[in-house]
Amino acid sequence: MPQIQRWYKGFSYRGNPQELVKQISEQVQRHNLGKFVPLLRVEKGAKSRKQFYFFLAVESLQEGEIPTEVQSTLLQLSFFTSAIKGSPSLTYEQIKPMVGVAHDVYEYTNNIPYQPVQQLTCDNPFDLIESVSINNSLIDIDMSRRYEQLLYWLSALGSGTWESFKEACAALKIEEPRRILRRLRLLGYIEFSPDGYRWSIARIAIVKILSDSNLQEFILCGSRSINLLEKLTHQTTLELINQPRGEAPPCVRIQADNPSIISNLIEELSKEFSIINAGEVSKLLANILPELITWKQSLRNLQGIVPSLYEWELFDGNDFVSCALPRETGMYRMYNTKISDRPLHTLFYENGCWFQGDWYGLRFLALQHIGQQCIARYEVETKRLAIPVSQRLPEIYERALVLASGILPKYFNSWLLYENVERDVMLQICYKLHINCGGESTHV
Repeated sequence: MPQIQRWYKGFSYRGNPQELVKQISEQVQRHNLGKFVPLLRVEKGAKSRKQFYFFLAVESLQEGEIPTEVQSTLLQLSFFTSAIKGSPSLTYEQIKPMVGVAHDVYEYTNNIPYQPVQQLTCDNPFDLIESVSINNSLIDIDMSRRYEQLLYWLSALGSGTWESFKEACAALKIEEPRRILRRLRLLGYIEFSPDGYRWSIARIAIVKILSDSNLQEFILCGSRSINLLEKLTHQTTLELINQPRGEAPPCVRIQADNPSIISNLIEELSKEFSIINAGEVSKLLANILPELITWKQSLRNLQGIVPSLYEWELFDGNDFVSCALPRETGMYRMYNTKISDRPLHTLFYENGCWFQGDWYGLRFLALQHIGQQCIARYEVETKRLAIPVSQRLPEIYERALVLASGILPKYFNSWLLYENVERDVMLQICYKLHINCGGESTHV
């Protein structure tokens, strides 16, 4: 299969950099260009009414070749009239010294300063799957191998600091380490300390998943090594399944005729590896996870914040807007513009408490607080669950969905699609997070 190349096209522009990011993001989403244009980087310190450079990340089979779909739509905007001459294509290493944080124009993450209101495209997202233009089947094999090398390195090291994690990503030319860290946590490979300073590799775990065949199926979580995979290959039927777009290490799926084979396998491997039979983790997590309010109270409460010393933005359900001192409950971004244009923290404020957690989790709390109905759609026949991109779940709840298959969700327009999710797991998650799942009753 041909390998997808990621490269950058540079432009100069005089105007409002914030408006540039907003309009380009809107166009990418409107024309479903996410598979060609995954992110945008703007020159550090870019200011309105002054000329600055920005760089469009392009993914194509041939470096320097802009897909026709991008040329006929996105590049018609006035922002793209002044391309950097003499450089048809640039690498991240070439532009790294002069650019700031990436603005992801496809996923909604902590790095996106502008979030256009996203309209759900269909009451039933499963009707979209066959015709949707975002191609989840394109796999960047080179990137997939780099993620696998990263997992091998992390497994060999065992634990380390956030700085060591970033350095490992940089050495393998893997961008956006925070996003990578989240994917590895969702897949059960790694854990991170509450203060965000240290990581540790998870113990090797054989996790049972639902199977449509007569065979028992399992996935491999935690630490990974070539030696371990070789031993598994000799003793079981093992399959490597690439993640959507190759954006994480391949999933290792194991098949066995009966559970006793796995029990014997673990007993044999335990002589050399620290390994456990973790059971049906998706079900276990769904059962033990608390309701949303209890989960919120378990979040780390930052102490000693003096609001008057900082500038603040409040999430209004679609975007962050400037505000005075925080008074009402909600999700806030906290700035010290004398130090940096980037937020120091993103926090959820309530009754004098400053809760720190994963960005999607804080946004989910904010959406529920302002009364936005959170929804999902479930297809019983295929056991697929769809969640709106704009309502992505708190990380620990999403992990229960991901570990039902060992595969990260696929993107279909405005929806995230999770595979192999048992109905009971769906009902538990929806009930605990107050999600309306179509015609399904979520009372448990």
